[in-house]
Parts: sequence; structure tokens; C-alpha cells
Amino acid sequence: MWKLVYLCFGIFNVATFLIPKKLNKLEIYATSFFAFTYGVTVDMILDLHYDFYGYFGEGFQWLGLLAIFLYFPSISVLFLNLYPLESNKRKK
Repeated sequence: MWKLVYLCFGIFNVATFLIPKKLNKLEIYATSFFAFTYGVTVDMILDLHYDFYGYFGEGFQWLGLLAIFLYFPSISVLFLNLYPLESNKRKK
């Protein structure tokens, strides 16, 4: 199951690098840093402190940290890059 998860993360990262960028480098780095730190903070609190969930098991996992590293920055850059900023409110 986890191989399929990382395959999807790889596809997201490839798509992030291949699409034409509307964002400048500073926006990409700031977005990636915020998404990574937010993901790590929330997952540490919910998984390690409250034991609500874990990616692949209870407690800290290196594969879970890799998943955060691959998932959050690429999805946030894709979202912001493809967001219809100049469109009307209904399309947004």
C-alpha cells in the first residue's frame, strides 16, 4: 500500500516541476517552507502527542517524514500555481 502512496507523491512532484510556473522563486520557496513546517507540526501533534493517527503505524516513522517532505510542498505549489487568480468569484 505504501508503494502506491509514494508513487502518487512522485507524480505530484514531477507535475510540480514540469508545469509552467506563474510564481517567482521566492513565492515557491516560502510556500514550500510553510507547507513543510505546517505539515510536520500538525502531524507531530496529532500523531505523537494525541495518537490520533500515523501514516504507517504508531509513533515516529522515517517514511512518514519522507511523505510529508514529498507531499505538502508539491501540492501547495501546484495549488497556488494553478489557482485562477484573475477569474470571477464563482470560478475561484
